[in-house]
Amino acid sequence: MMFFRRHVQKAIPINNSTPSSSIPLSLDTINIAEDERESAENELSTTPTALSPIEKIVYFSNEVDLQTTTTSTIEHLAVKHPGLLRLFDSTVCTASMTISYLFSSKEPIVQQFLGKKLFDYPHEELDFYLPQLINMYIHIQSISTVIHDYITTRCSQSVDFSLQCAWLLDAYISEQMKVAKPNAAVRLLFDILYEKYKPKIIYNPTTVNNSSNNHHRLVEEENENVNNQDDEMKAERALSQDNLMLQISRKKGHQKSRSDVSERSLPIMNGETTKQHRRQPRLCLGDLNSGRAFDNNCICFENVNGFRRRECTCNAPKLAPVREFMTALVNIGKKLPHVPTKEKKTQNLISEMKRMNMNLPARVWIPFYKFPHHVVRIAYTESTVLNSRDRAPYIVYIEVVLCDNVFASPLPIKQNDSRLRSTRSEENLTHHINNHKIPSTSGTIGSYLNCETQSLDSELIDSYRSFVNSEDADIWSTSDDVTSDDQQSAQLSVPRRNGLIGYRSSHVMNINPETQSIRSTESHLSQQEVMPSEIRKRLTEVKTTGPILFERDPDDPSAAALKEPWDKKEQRIRLSSPYGHLRNWRLVAAIVKCGDDLRHELLAYQFMVRLKEIWLCEHVPVFVRPINILVLSNNSGLIEPILNAVSLHQIKKNSKLSLRNYFLREFGMERSEQFLTAVRNFVQSCAAYSIICYLLQVKDRHNGNILLDDEGHVIHIDFGYMLSATPKNLGFESSPFKITQEFVDIMGGLQSDMYGYYKILILQGLLAARKHMDKLMPIVEIMQHGSQLNCFSKGNVTLGLRERFHLNMTDEQLEFNVEKMVESSLNSLTTRVYDTFQYYTNGISK
Repeated sequence: MMFFRRHVQKAIPINNSTPSSSIPLSLDTINIAEDERESAENELSTTPTALSPIEKIVYFSNEVDLQTTTTSTIEHLAVKHPGLLRLFDSTVCTASMTISYLFSSKEPIVQQFLGKKLFDYPHEELDFYLPQLINMYIHIQSISTVIHDYITTRCSQSVDFSLQCAWLLDAYISEQMKVAKPNAAVRLLFDILYEKYKPKIIYNPTTVNNSSNNHHRLVEEENENVNNQDDEMKAERALSQDNLMLQISRKKGHQKSRSDVSERSLPIMNGETTKQHRRQPRLCLGDLNSGRAFDNNCICFENVNGFRRRECTCNAPKLAPVREFMTALVNIGKKLPHVPTKEKKTQNLISEMKRMNMNLPARVWIPFYKFPHHVVRIAYTESTVLNSRDRAPYIVYIEVVLCDNVFASPLPIKQNDSRLRSTRSEENLTHHINNHKIPSTSGTIGSYLNCETQSLDSELIDSYRSFVNSEDADIWSTSDDVTSDDQQSAQLSVPRRNGLIGYRSSHVMNINPETQSIRSTESHLSQQEVMPSEIRKRLTEVKTTGPILFERDPDDPSAAALKEPWDKKEQRIRLSSPYGHLRNWRLVAAIVKCGDDLRHELLAYQFMVRLKEIWLCEHVPVFVRPINILVLSNNSGLIEPILNAVSLHQIKKNSKLSLRNYFLREFGMERSEQFLTAVRNFVQSCAAYSIICYLLQVKDRHNGNILLDDEGHVIHIDFGYMLSATPKNLGFESSPFKITQEFVDIMGGLQSDMYGYYKILILQGLLAARKHMDKLMPIVEIMQHGSQLNCFSKGNVTLGLRERFHLNMTDEQLEFNVEKMVESSLNSLTTRVYDTFQYYTNGISK
């Protein structure tokens, strides 16, 4: 190639005044020697197609220009910054280092080189720094030029990336658009929203052994079964009574869902229905009353006569469905603060969620859950308004089904809540039977069901399911809207209900008489052996040990909902859901927050994620739980909830116990293994969040913003006030972090080993963070540039952050400083004053 480049340069004249002189018209002008012609053509053989000699020269002259540009950049770096070039080409140069140098460098050549280097990193690594990239794109024009290609290329590859870019751009330029003219960032935002860089959707089916493909095939099978059931029901309604009896008799002898005649008529029927089905209805994005508010009318991947496309060829909007789904959730959160009481807010929330269910299932998803899924239903009766004085954040539980491809995988057939599936929950069935106690020779059904026999219970449920499936499943309808026809059918079904109860009772009493009589005898003997004093002792132990279940409080409806174990909640919702029978069904949760700037939360999330990685790398045994944040605008977004965790305020209010007594009640006696493990988890998490609160200067640390999970970990939430921002600019909290006497009591007191372990962990965590400070500082420094966030409103925030790493201290000096910080935090008067202030103003327990 060097040989060819040398001779091409000889052939092209220096004077470019005439365009024709820049390209030779014959091989004579190239002046290639005869003995070197063969080697030159061997080098030219790498062209993709057979070209003439003149075309080869033109093709490679353009390639030479591109290589010359890249080479000039590298040569410039090699001459002026040889050390930087070696660093950028080495494996030591991580994505964090590239982002940091891209921000700090002022030379266009270096920025251009780093902008192209972004393509070398995995998408997941750079997605973490997307807020920093967007902030530099908005406020630094030279950097926006070099990273524009990367952002647009990624937008053309991923719908998720396009959505994240659009939301972040909207959030970070909202203040700028009010005072300045539209710039490149505004144009990029509108280009993304109008899908100028529309991702190309291609569906590649996976192998049969792939679990996601099994989910895909499962949904298709379920849809086909539901369609067959609907067709049969419509046919039965159309037939007369005689034909219905004839059809039932045929079904007993012929198990196929469709007859041979109906199969032969399928092509004609399918042709008619296909034309009607493929007639696209009106686009109703955002209209919740239409039933299709999240449908973009794309039918490219629908199965038509056994044929499925591999690529989307329509112009249906790909970003709009998810954006409209998020907008609907946010609009509900904006309406709730105007509702007077929390009980009415919850009722209003439930009605709004039920309205959203009219438009589900749909090809929408929750972006911070990385597995591909479709939202099929919102468990609207579980939605709850959370504690807040001025605003109304709420938690919503969303039913999803896993899928292979969110755009190509088929959606489940819509199921109405009024028609529950025939397989009912065991607890509802048991409750129904207990309310109809039927006498028998061996005792009541209720006493029998209290026996420890899971195998027999499963047999009962299986037989019940087979009975309901064969007889009538409509008697289990839970529809709130009852018509006159439904009332008549309900009256007619009363004998059936009684018959069902009788059938169940006889079936229960006749499953295994020998086993039942043996167990009844054993139960009778055991009851005779237990003394009343022993019963009272056991009842007392039950009341004083084990997890505490919070009762529903109208003033705080979220306490009981958050205290319920997640696995039990998931099982309960699945049993009552019309989509719960799908094997790829899952339950996820999200907190919708309006009126708060979640960009602070996003910055704290990034900082904690990097700290967690540093501590894991340095083997510091502390615990931190970063919370996923989805920023939708400068005053709204979604937050990932912490499962199986309640706030310290809710614990004190509902249990009426101190934190140490609550630990004893939840985790057992003081010397038990479960209690000691919970205390260790408590100490490790307290140390981690003490460091985080100190470095980021996190404020507003009342007991409503500190959670305790079911393993004893402390988890801090709500990082809206940090760095230079304080609640109402009062400046109450002046201590380095929050540590109270109740926390020390859980550790065992000031002289306990766990309290000493807590201080050691703080020292080890600070030393590790100081060692890797270069990974933490760019996260904050880049976001401060040109930012209008409240946390950057006072002074040089990054300078104060750098000072809190104490680079000028030795390890011994830092250890003494940690002792001093812990002591001052424990005896802080401002902490007690702020807790008292929150108690009298917002009713938060102190």
